Amino acid sequence: MAKKSKKKNNKNFLFVGICAAVATAVVIIAAILIANYNNTLDDSFFVSDNSKYVLALEPNDISFEDTEYNPIKAYYVYFYSGDKITGLKAYLEYTDNTAAKAAANYFKENYSDDSTNNIAINNKYVIFSAPEEEYQSLTTASVKEQIELLESIKNADTEEENENSGSSEEAAKEDLIIYED
Repeated sequence: MAKKSKKKNNKNFLFVGICAAVATAVVIIAAILIANYNNTLDDSFFVSDNSKYVLALEPNDISFEDTEYNPIKAYYVYFYSGDKITGLKAYLEYTDNTAAKAAANYFKENYSDDSTNNIAINNKYVIFSAPEEEYQSLTTASVKEQIELLESIKNADTEEENENSGSSEEAAKEDLIIYED
């Protein structure tokens, strides 16, 4: 009777082991799915915080030879820790994943520099990761200063455009003459 008891215990251990392995696999798959879901980019990512500085560019600020692959928006994200820049990525935003894939293929086929070796796609974004030598000499203070300068220039240009459009509207109104009989 002792032999049956050992066989039963071995079967129980085998059953428990299989259940533990299945449970572990389910947890790993769930973690991967959650991580991939959380890695989906949206506008909230492109905000400067305590780990990155973000420079947003509008379509008229960036263009390529083949305008079909111009992004609808672009972001330069400088990752940092303390006073050291730890990474630099350019995120080119397209209308959808299909457009992003087409643009990434275009860049890979038509540009053979180091940047095309570091292309990734995340939903509607084409992501270029800069090699370390491009940002290793930068400091967080210099990057912050450059971004603030560029944003103030963009804001000044926007204000000037608004003033010009307002004055042209006023000029058009002044040119309008109403004749009364």
